[in-house]
Amino acid sequence: MNIKQIIYLSKVVERGSLSSAAKELYVTVQALSKAIADLERELGQSLFVRGSRGMQPTSFGTLFYQKAQSVIAGFEGLESFSLTYADVNGMPDCLRLALNTPAFPGNELVRENTAAFMKSQLGIDVTCDLATGEAGYEGLVDGTFDVLVTVGAFRHADVDCCPVGTVPAGVMMGSRHPLAAKDVVALDDLAPYPIARSSWFDRANDTIVESYRKREAHLNFVELALDDVAKFLGEGGLIFTTGIPALGRTSPLLTVRLLASEDAMAVPICVVCLKGRGAATFSVVEKLRSSGGLPFLK
Repeated sequence: MNIKQIIYLSKVVERGSLSSAAKELYVTVQALSKAIADLERELGQSLFVRGSRGMQPTSFGTLFYQKAQSVIAGFEGLESFSLTYADVNGMPDCLRLALNTPAFPGNELVRENTAAFMKSQLGIDVTCDLATGEAGYEGLVDGTFDVLVTVGAFRHADVDCCPVGTVPAGVMMGSRHPLAAKDVVALDDLAPYPIARSSWFDRANDTIVESYRKREAHLNFVELALDDVAKFLGEGGLIFTTGIPALGRTSPLLTVRLLASEDAMAVPICVVCLKGRGAATFSVVEKLRSSGGLPFLK
């Protein structure tokens, strides 16, 4: 039994004759008759009474037709879903993207450039918002966002997290910080200063802090509230982040320095979506990989 046979049966019931049904389905009467006969043979039941007045469904045929309507509706729903969410290349029609990062100076320009770049590379409409901390996951759940881009791995039972590349770890500081005079900084350079430990900042912060704690690096980690960031950096505090040059150019009051090679680590850039939406996301991931990544990583 297949969906074509079920659709053929339904159309014959509705039209009352093979010729009328065949005309609407754009098939021959012979092909339609054979499909119905094959279905009757497979079911072991007669579906129609054939007579001079056309094709009348048997009692079994009538019940079968009624049950078949939900199957046909489900199949048509799948077709509609496919057309809505994918073009000929398997890409979604549009992408509602969110950077799962804290608000940073100049983020509007970064998001605008990211959306424009991805639209040109993917060939679809793209919007790019900012979603700090748990707002990113909540946006996936309520349908506000299709995809998150995280700096650092996003670990949650309800999501698929697909790496699209890596960036080096870095340290954010005030532009007048003593370490801002260095081209790169070592872990030993960081030891005298407080370093923020804050899950709200971004996944990179969690990933880097966890890594250096496992290495038993002698660093002064402190908890930091979101409202206190500006004051914390102004007073000489540090925040682990990524060595993305664009972050250090977003404000004259901030700078980002890479870690020295002996202390360096790679932070994954990930595309994240809810489980069950992976097919469309994987298409995005593959297209991004082939295009060379995202503009805010350059």
